[in-house]
Amino acid sequence: MTRSNRFPHSAPSERSSDGSSDDATPTPRRLSRRAMLALSVGTVGSLAGCTVPFLGGPDPPDCTGDQITELPAPASGPEEAPVTVAIYTDFDCPHCQDFFTEAYPTVRDRTSADTVRFVHHDFPIPVSEWSYPVASAARAVQDARSEAAFWEFTEQAYQHQSEYSTAVLEELAQKTETDPKTVRNASEQLPYCQLLKQEREHGTDRGVEGTPTVFVNDQKLEAPSADELTTAITDATDS
Repeated sequence: MTRSNRFPHSAPSERSSDGSSDDATPTPRRLSRRAMLALSVGTVGSLAGCTVPFLGGPDPPDCTGDQITELPAPASGPEEAPVTVAIYTDFDCPHCQDFFTEAYPTVRDRTSADTVRFVHHDFPIPVSEWSYPVASAARAVQDARSEAAFWEFTEQAYQHQSEYSTAVLEELAQKTETDPKTVRNASEQLPYCQLLKQEREHGTDRGVEGTPTVFVNDQKLEAPSADELTTAITDATDS
């Protein structure tokens, strides 16, 4: 399809290595990201993770320009696997970073044994101005390359969560052999914006209230640890 050459969305502020914005006047959320996160979690009781609404988070962007609304949820592992792990994430949620660096490797190892199918669903709260651009960039990698490239990009993105910038996204794109311009355009024009909102609505319909939320088959887990996730998968496999 023909893509718009317009850039209706202003680029998010570049971050320094400590996760703060390089703008001279940072937003209140950037002044104390973890403190704001704790307050946001506290407002909804015992729910763990980044919750809706997120204190200090921006409004969702308008989905303007050409939109790509049909792209399957990225999956890893065989369709016939006895256990399906569906995770709903926001790319700038610190708890999602914790999940992908600590719990996700246990799932990744199991997919190689053909016992688990892992399905990624976007649930941009949004936590910050980077929530939609990074998710859109990841979907562009999937669209241009493959689901395997999507997972590689996603793991790398979470490792660099505190350093998000257009340059970082372009560098991650190169590691997946994706044209950096494709990722830049996706992060700035947000051609997957409507798709991301559809995914978020799907999560809401399923009872997702924050990120990361994980379903092991039909069992709902909120911000599970590696041990909790492993136990749930083992129980589902044995049932």
